Amino acid sequence: MSKIILNNDKNNPIGISLKTLQRHFACFGSSGSGKTVACKVLIEELAMRGIPIIAFDPQGDISSLAVLAEESDTNNQINNSKNYKNNVEVVVWTPSSSKGIPLSINPLQFSNIDNFAEEDKSRYFSEIAKNISCLIGYHLDSDSGKSCESVLSIIFEHLYKNNIILNDFIGLVDIINNIPVEISVIIKSISTNSLLKEISKKISLLTIGSRKLLFQSGVPANINSLLGLDSSNDKTRISIIYLNTLSSFEEKEFFIGSIAQLLYNWMLENPPNENFDSIQCAFFIDEIAPYIPPVKKSACKTSLELLFRQGRKYGVSSIIATQSPGDIDYKAIGQFSTFALGSLNTNQDIKKVKRRIESSAPTETESIIKQLPSLNPGEFLLISPDEYDSAQNINIRWLLSKHPLIISENKLGNLNSEKIRNYYLSKFKQFKKTLLDDSKNLNSAIKRVSKKNNSDNSLSLIVKNNIIERDLIKIIKPFLNGMIFKSETLYETKFNYYPLIQSDLVVLKNKGFFKKKIEKIPEKLYLDYKNYKLVYIKKNKFIFTNVIDIDPNKIIDLDNKCEIIEKDTNEVKFDKRILGNKKIDQNKIKNHMERKFRVKVKKSKLILLPYWE
Repeated sequence: MSKIILNNDKNNPIGISLKTLQRHFACFGSSGSGKTVACKVLIEELAMRGIPIIAFDPQGDISSLAVLAEESDTNNQINNSKNYKNNVEVVVWTPSSSKGIPLSINPLQFSNIDNFAEEDKSRYFSEIAKNISCLIGYHLDSDSGKSCESVLSIIFEHLYKNNIILNDFIGLVDIINNIPVEISVIIKSISTNSLLKEISKKISLLTIGSRKLLFQSGVPANINSLLGLDSSNDKTRISIIYLNTLSSFEEKEFFIGSIAQLLYNWMLENPPNENFDSIQCAFFIDEIAPYIPPVKKSACKTSLELLFRQGRKYGVSSIIATQSPGDIDYKAIGQFSTFALGSLNTNQDIKKVKRRIESSAPTETESIIKQLPSLNPGEFLLISPDEYDSAQNINIRWLLSKHPLIISENKLGNLNSEKIRNYYLSKFKQFKKTLLDDSKNLNSAIKRVSKKNNSDNSLSLIVKNNIIERDLIKIIKPFLNGMIFKSETLYETKFNYYPLIQSDLVVLKNKGFFKKKIEKIPEKLYLDYKNYKLVYIKKNKFIFTNVIDIDPNKIIDLDNKCEIIEKDTNEVKFDKRILGNKKIDQNKIKNHMERKFRVKVKKSKLILLPYWE
C-alpha cells in the first residue's frame, strides 16, 4: 500500500502508510510553526484516499478546508486540486447554532448499546455521567463531583434496565426528585438530600435558555452522518464541528467527549475484517491540550483515552495537534506511534517532548532536541519507527484548501452546499415532527389510561399497613447493636411499597382411592413482580424462592397473615416507573405456575406490599 506523501520533494518523497496511521499521529509545534497546516495536509490526503474524517475546529481555521485555494497558491498541484474538488465534500456542523448545519446531542438515548458487553455498558453510563457532571459545573476530582457522577451513572443503568426512555433533561430531573425505590438505598449511601436537590437544580438549568439548544436544536449527532455514510453521493466526507458556536469551555468539553463516546460505540458496532491493515476513518482535534491535561480529570479525557487505546484495532485513527505539548498528559497519548515535531522554544515543552522521543528514537534524542528551536515554519522532524529507522526532515507541501483563513460564524452559511444543507435540515424537521408525534401519542395514551382508570380501574390492590411510624423504634430497637446502651440509632425512615403479583388460581387435587376424581380448590399465590419467585411466610419472615415442596393450598402466604384491601389508586403513592413500563404478562405467569404446580391459573394482578425502610 502506497504512502501518504506529506512533502513536495519528488526526489525524496516522505510519508506515512495507512497501516501506520492506525497507531495515530501527533503534531507538536509552537505558534507559527505550521502544525495546523501539517495536519490539514494529512486530512486532505486521507480524504482523497477515501478515508472520511471528523475534525473539531476550536478557532475557525480548520473550517477553511471547505474553501479551495487558487491554483496559483497550490504550488502547481493541479491534479491533486481537481481530485480534492471532485471527490471530497466538506460539511461544517454548528452545535447550538443554525449558522452552519445545526448539530445536537441527546446523551440520554441508550438504545444503541443493546449489543454491548456489560462492561462496555457500565463504562458508557459512567462516561455520560462524567460529561453531564462537568457540564453542570462539578469538578470530577471533588467529593461532590464524584457523588454526582455516581448518582447519574446509577440512574442511567436503572433507566436502561427498566426500559425507561427519557427524551430530555426534564424527565431526568423528575427521576432525581423522585428516586426509584430499587436504587434509593445505594443513592442515599453516596449522596445527601441537599446534594440531590443541587444536582436537580443544576440539570434544570440545561432545559432553559440557550443551553437547551445543545440538546434540542439540530440534527441529532450520528457517526454515520458525520462520516457521510448516509449520503447518496460517492464523495468522501470531512465533517468539521465548529466549536466557537458554543459559549463555554464546559460545553466544548461536553461535545468533544460525547462525540468521542459515540465514535467508540460506532467502532464496536462496525469492527473491520480480521486481516484489516488500513483505517476506516480518522478523528482530529486541533489544540488538544485543554482536553487531556496532565493532572486534572476532565470530562472528555477518559473517552479520548479509550478512543486512542481501542481505536487502533478498529481502524479509527486519531490525529492531534497542540502548540503546548508541555500541558498534555503523555500517558493519554501512549498509543501514538508517529510524531511530527515543529519549532519548539520553551524548556517545558522541549523537556516533555524529550521523554516521548526517548521511547521512539533513543539514539537520536539529543540531536533532535538540538534542532527543534531552529526549525523554520513548515519544517518538521517526522519520527515514525514503523516507517523509518531515523527521524526524517520534511517541508510540508502546500495546502489545496485556502490558508491562512479564519472562518467567522457569520460566514459559515456559505461553506455547506445547498443540497447537503437542505438534506439535513429536512431530516431535522422530520426528527422534530417525530418527537412531536411521539409527544402527542404519549399524551393521548395517558388520557386514555387516565379515563379508563377513573371509570373502572381506579382501585389498587394493597396489603394493609398495620405499623405506624412512631412504633418503629420499639420494633427496631432489639435489632440494634449494643446491649443496654445501644451503639446504633434509628435516624430516618421511609415508607414505600414492594410490587408483587397475586395469581388467582384453582389447585387440582386427586381425590378418592378406587374411583378417583379431581377436586378443585380455589387459591391465591403470590410472586415477585420481576423474577416470578414464589413468596410465602415462614416464622414471620417473607421467603422468596424458585422451588418449594409444599402443596400450593398449604402454603402460608399473604392470605393467611395479612389483610388485603382495595384502595383508590390516587391515594397510593407508588412510583410505577420501577415496574419498567411493563404490564403483567398473563400468559407467561400462567405457563410459569402451571409448570410448577398442578393448577389452573385464572388471572393475575399487581398487589403492593407496604414496607418501612
